[in-house]
Amino acid sequence: MDKKTYDQTRDREFRGRKVKTLVALQNGWCRIAPGTIATVQRKYGGLELMTDPCPTCGIKIIISHVRFFEVNFVDQPGLSPGV
Repeated sequence: MDKKTYDQTRDREFRGRKVKTLVALQNGWCRIAPGTIATVQRKYGGLELMTDPCPTCGIKIIISHVRFFEVNFVDQPGLSPGV
């Protein structure tokens, strides 16, 4: 995906999309590894992602301000980088 496509895509078109992280991402509490599958919650100053719950403890991680080129859309090829 290029910046123009990202800017023109509305928040509601991103919500619920599955992505795979391309780099390690972190917030003030934790860090998720590259290759983690997450769901887009919203687009506001970047993407806000929520991971699936941990099978052991059930915790879900939310990371905001993720730049569009740090993820790859796995459920919609048209939004993937380079397509």
